Amino acid sequence: MTYFLNLSITSIFLFIFIWLYLVPPLLCRLFISIFGRPVGTVDLRTNIFLYWWFLTQLQIIFVRLQFLEELLRLFPGLYSLWLILWGAKVSLLTYWSPGVTVTDYYHINIGRGVVVGGGCRIGAHVFTLDKGQCQQLILAPLKIEHNSLIGLNAAVGPGSHVHANQTIPAGKMLRPFYTWKNGKVHRPAANS
Repeated sequence: MTYFLNLSITSIFLFIFIWLYLVPPLLCRLFISIFGRPVGTVDLRTNIFLYWWFLTQLQIIFVRLQFLEELLRLFPGLYSLWLILWGAKVSLLTYWSPGVTVTDYYHINIGRGVVVGGGCRIGAHVFTLDKGQCQQLILAPLKIEHNSLIGLNAAVGPGSHVHANQTIPAGKMLRPFYTWKNGKVHRPAANS
């Protein structure tokens, strides 16, 4: 009797693990392989927005219940491996401090030896207003090159690029399409 009880408890935990940690990223990868990665400036009334919204819903439990991601971060390389399952390009040698929030996993590109400080926010989307004051979604992959340090409570937004061996100061927000190079922020080129 005890054997069957232990077996069923183990089965329940295994099912929950698979359902939480494997089904959403595999669904995301399936949809990306069929429809591609949503990118660009998106009107909220379009199918691209609905597609992005669907992919976001697959990730939302991890944003709301951040301890689920923190459990993965307890084991070196496991969190990065899990992000790769979502479609991210992340080195297994990335150090993730506690309290980091990552969104749009499939748009993240992080090089070897990057240290992401506590409370950092890394996301490839932002909502803005267009010239007619209508809401729009900006979606763009972001890149953090090798051996960079993202300081405590810093943020890296969509389309941002942190060059190799750079340090983003604590609390600094790298706005969409801005670049951090040679120790300072650079605005996006006017024609981009």
